[in-house]
Amino acid sequence: MANQKKQTDKTSPGIIVNQIVVNRVNRQILDIGKWRTALKSADMDRMTLLYDLYEDILIDGRLWDAIDRRIRAVTGSDLTFQFQDGTESQELIDLIDTEEFEYLLYEIMQSAFWGVSLIQLDFSDTNMTVYSTPRKHIRPKNKSIAVMQNDVEGSISYEQLQNIIEVVNKKDPFGLILRAAPYVIMMRGGIGDWAQMVELFAMPQRVGKYSIYDQEARKQLEQAFAEQGAAASIVVPKETDVETVSGSTSVNSSIYKDFIAELKEALLVTVLSNTMTTLDGSSRAQGEVHQDVEEGVNKHDLRFVQRVLNKKLKPILEARGFNVTGGSFVFPKALENLSVEDLVNLSDIIEIPAYYVQEKFGIPQAGKDDVLARKQAPQTTIPPVTETEESEQKKDPQQKQKPQKANLSDMDRSWIERTIGRFFDFARTMGSRANLNLQDKSTIFTHTDIDLADTVDIGLNIDKLFNQALRNIYRKKGGNVPLVDESLFNISNAAYQQGIDEQFKSAGVEFGKKNQAFINEFKTNAAVFAAFKNHRQTLEISALLLDENGNLRSFYDFKKAVLGTTIKADYNQRWLLTEYNTAVRSARMAAKFKKFELVKHLYPNLEFMPSTAANPREEHKEYYGTILPIDHPWWNGHTPPIDWGCECGIRNTDKPVTAVPEDADPIDPVFDNNPGITGEIVNMKQHPYLKNIPEDVASEIRKFADEKQNSYKTIKTENGIVRLSPDHGKSEQKENIEIATYFANKYSHEIDLIPRSDVHKSADVYNHTLGYQQEYKLNKRATISAIDNAIRSGGKQADHLVIDIKSKIKTGDLENALKDRVNRAKNIKSVWIKIGKFDKQYSREDILSKGFKIKRD
Repeated sequence: MANQKKQTDKTSPGIIVNQIVVNRVNRQILDIGKWRTALKSADMDRMTLLYDLYEDILIDGRLWDAIDRRIRAVTGSDLTFQFQDGTESQELIDLIDTEEFEYLLYEIMQSAFWGVSLIQLDFSDTNMTVYSTPRKHIRPKNKSIAVMQNDVEGSISYEQLQNIIEVVNKKDPFGLILRAAPYVIMMRGGIGDWAQMVELFAMPQRVGKYSIYDQEARKQLEQAFAEQGAAASIVVPKETDVETVSGSTSVNSSIYKDFIAELKEALLVTVLSNTMTTLDGSSRAQGEVHQDVEEGVNKHDLRFVQRVLNKKLKPILEARGFNVTGGSFVFPKALENLSVEDLVNLSDIIEIPAYYVQEKFGIPQAGKDDVLARKQAPQTTIPPVTETEESEQKKDPQQKQKPQKANLSDMDRSWIERTIGRFFDFARTMGSRANLNLQDKSTIFTHTDIDLADTVDIGLNIDKLFNQALRNIYRKKGGNVPLVDESLFNISNAAYQQGIDEQFKSAGVEFGKKNQAFINEFKTNAAVFAAFKNHRQTLEISALLLDENGNLRSFYDFKKAVLGTTIKADYNQRWLLTEYNTAVRSARMAAKFKKFELVKHLYPNLEFMPSTAANPREEHKEYYGTILPIDHPWWNGHTPPIDWGCECGIRNTDKPVTAVPEDADPIDPVFDNNPGITGEIVNMKQHPYLKNIPEDVASEIRKFADEKQNSYKTIKTENGIVRLSPDHGKSEQKENIEIATYFANKYSHEIDLIPRSDVHKSADVYNHTLGYQQEYKLNKRATISAIDNAIRSGGKQADHLVIDIKSKIKTGDLENALKDRVNRAKNIKSVWIKIGKFDKQYSREDILSKGFKIKRD
């Protein structure tokens, strides 16, 4: 925990909640008269009646959800602690990422609805603990706390107490719930009246007729009607003329519907300032307007909480020894709710740097020769240059030139132009049909061609990793910049490794057993490729540490300079996408080649197969149908892929051998490669990432990649494989090994206990057999809240959870907790429940289905 090393205040007073008498809520039937009485009592500083009324009406689901929406908009938003130079405090980020801090945000927001919150922080333990004083006992006028809830004045002054945060709603001293209360009370009454009306009038009447001379028949009719329920009935002699009227035609219930609907709308407007983000709207345009209104309310809440944290929490943390000088709590979302129209209007008033807009909307900087997408400007006549203006320009030719951007050194720029620049101009965009989507939590690669119809969740937040790399490089300030930044390496290597794993897994378990050494070599070579790639990226970024005059930039200017280039988009999106696709195809071809070698006594030859691409390359068609022995040297340089995005293939055959084709267009040296022999995704020696690097530097880069890729320790298992990274979380290592070993032994799963990320919430394992990341959770407390917390925190780390139940929680409580939290955690795709030797995986659909039950075999 971040505050374990902080000093402990020996003089800190006891927790306030232990010094007061807390009584249970007084619940009673409510009406508008009681609401007015409670309000009058509150005017005389007696809050008990009003807060009892609040507690009662909060049972209403509509009111609770509306309030919870506003609170979730705060607790669910990204929050960080940032210094003036743009760097973030990892110490404070660790503190923010705790359940106690989330509870602090919750209580701060509650002041908007109740009128006041009084929060005490306790640092006597190794963790920060948050206590909220029961509001019936708070007396904000004289800054005191009452021992008994009905005391007019408090006897405990909290003005001099340490670690106290008082939040008073000066605009609404009795809170927003006061305004919502009448609507909830009237809705209860209206629904009650409606239910009574339905019972009395909406049910059809039943008429039973008997002969006036047969009294026994009358008794039987009466008994039959009594046993059939409470619907209205009448028993009359046949000889009597009786007219009955159906309730469904005489009673119109629309007045109740309209009444309840009006109350619901008024309630939601009171809390959310709109209705259409909760109720159905009449049009998309109106819905968007209402969404904008709610986002405006949320933005106001974020700024309110941000002010409280900076004015009241920051001094407390500083007194406890936290480094907060020159920094502040920041909700990035509160600063980002600017629309395109807002930016256009603001650009007429202030200068907005282009990098801000590009980063905000994820738009890469345009290249020199790129066709620009923009609204067509109206044609105007350019006025001729006057003689005076011409002479002024001759006097000072620099006068109207724009300042030059900070750029790479001449040597680095020359290298980029000669190698990477030209190399990727065409290759990175043509021939590849894979898609890449950058999302808030992960990077998803989707294969869209016939053979690679698959979606792989890489589970990386590229923005966070890239920002971490910038901080790492800036801390070195050009002195000892690492050859490869680990965060940049992880972006590329994680993508390659998962793509390769997918292909070797699809090749079959037997293939993996027979070719494990080759697979390890292939994966290590991919890691080496990632390391050399991101050595180049690290160099490019480091070159921007200094400005045009050779002076060290501030972190803010350094970050702006980097984001003002295409470095981030090139290396981590455009090029990464094509490299990932190539790694996948090369791994697939390698697996095929290895399989074909095993049966070459039956099928001694390979045939070059046509491309599956929608628009095949003309230059590859000369190879279609070529059949040569599997050991022929021609395959060393012509095994697909033979270009970026190439979708050609091979198959084994016993057809007759054909002539060796002449290369009309020579193969790119980078693809002079047979991945089934070399174990490389491309011919790495010929790739610009690796060329012209001094051997001593290259040796260190290879060493870095090898250590990162092969540092896993194999855990002994009876079946399957479990590997442990040395950077796996130490605190949970033992329990995670136990869970992973269980699944490896029972299902022969191949599981890696992966490194713990210092940048963002990360999963515990990558399950190669299942093809996705999982988060392991251990449950030791038999409560619904414990399960809820496990799912909530686990959902921030992975979409697939495994919960090992060590407590004696009731099955019904476990089912309810699963259903409730999974319904709210939209990203969770599955939860695997393990109880002793019983285990079962439940999909999201299973859990949310009607009648969901956990049935132990």
